[in-house]
Amino acid sequence: MHLFDQSTALRRVSGEAPDIRFEGEASEHFKNMIGPYGGWSAAVLAKGLVEAAGPEMELVSITTDFLAGAREGPITLDVACDRGGKNTQFWNASLTAQGDKSPSNRAMGILSRRRDTLAWTEGSRPDAPPPEDCDRANLPMAWSRTVEMRPTQSPPFGTGKTRTDNLSWIRLEPDRPLDAVGLVALADTPTPRLFFVTGKPEMIATVSMTVYLHASPEDYAAVGTDYMLIETHAARGGRGFYDQHARIWSRDGRLLATTQQIVWYKTTHKE
Repeated sequence: MHLFDQSTALRRVSGEAPDIRFEGEASEHFKNMIGPYGGWSAAVLAKGLVEAAGPEMELVSITTDFLAGAREGPITLDVACDRGGKNTQFWNASLTAQGDKSPSNRAMGILSRRRDTLAWTEGSRPDAPPPEDCDRANLPMAWSRTVEMRPTQSPPFGTGKTRTDNLSWIRLEPDRPLDAVGLVALADTPTPRLFFVTGKPEMIATVSMTVYLHASPEDYAAVGTDYMLIETHAARGGRGFYDQHARIWSRDGRLLATTQQIVWYKTTHKE
């Protein structure tokens, strides 16, 4: 089993829809500087939503709030359906580490029995050198050994610019076929936009992340284990928060997901 699947595995321990409880493990393999990698937390919540809703329902969107860093060890995932129609369901989930009295993460998810409708894509995949020509980012965090990133340009550190747009090739490593849970995890890969403004690492914390999933089963199959291109920018920062927006494209130009975050920081000036 792929390390990502091991680290997001869940066991149903009680309940039936609409209220279900799962148990899992916060793995050391997805440790970040403080607590687990946010993409792992969002992916575990997404996994619980998908498993609770059943195979006919596809994940359309998920909003994850990062209340605190989950400790390593056992976790409990409580999932409930707030409202379920014939084709669209609204779910919530909370992740609590063993010994904690309140959740470290919570999520709202929309799942649907999707249908064929008029389709369009605004814009196109940006031009970028192929991933094979880009160097892999070597980061000190444990999760970066499983989440592979290949920026298409120089790292942000030392630039000190106010433009924050950049491109990176991403995928799960070693080879793992793409699915909705993996796509949610990869949505949290972009380098924090503040680093582009100050030119160096700073203390930041993602407060909330939303992922809109556009990929169809045919898109997932077409991507397989290949690289995807994530296009990221921020619109404005100030008064302790900045926004971050990204689009994830397949190599052949399919728009797979769009995502946005609100991020906390305390930097007051450039040095």
